[in-house]
Amino acid sequence: DAPEIKECQPFAEEAKKFTLDSCENMNIYLSFEPNGDKKDRYGRLVAWIWLKVNGGGYLNVNEALVAKGLASVYFYGPGKLQNRDKMISLQRSARKQKIGKWADFIDGSVLKTPNGQRYHCTRDCTHLQRSNKLISLKAS
Repeated sequence: DAPEIKECQPFAEEAKKFTLDSCENMNIYLSFEPNGDKKDRYGRLVAWIWLKVNGGGYLNVNEALVAKGLASVYFYGPGKLQNRDKMISLQRSARKQKIGKWADFIDGSVLKTPNGQRYHCTRDCTHLQRSNKLISLKAS
């Protein structure tokens, strides 16, 4: 999930530039999740973008964007990403290195009600004042 240019989200231009620099005038290859939807709920094509690199291998542009902190892992449907663990690991590494959109990210905690319906940062919320068994979760 790359930042939106139309909404002027941080790192949108950097993600666009990286993608253009990587893909422009190149043969790109698309692949899709097995048994997955090819479009998300907004009608956008959801595909893996591949580039052939020197040495005969392929670069997964989606993974590269996440590794550089220019995109986040995006779960768009009920299926599991075929490379979910790798994507999460790349995002975690970018966050730990504080690169790209993670440069100013601060880990925090949230409180969750027992039924999982509410998440809040402080106990001051009226929903949480009535709850006895709050669960503290790391928010990252």
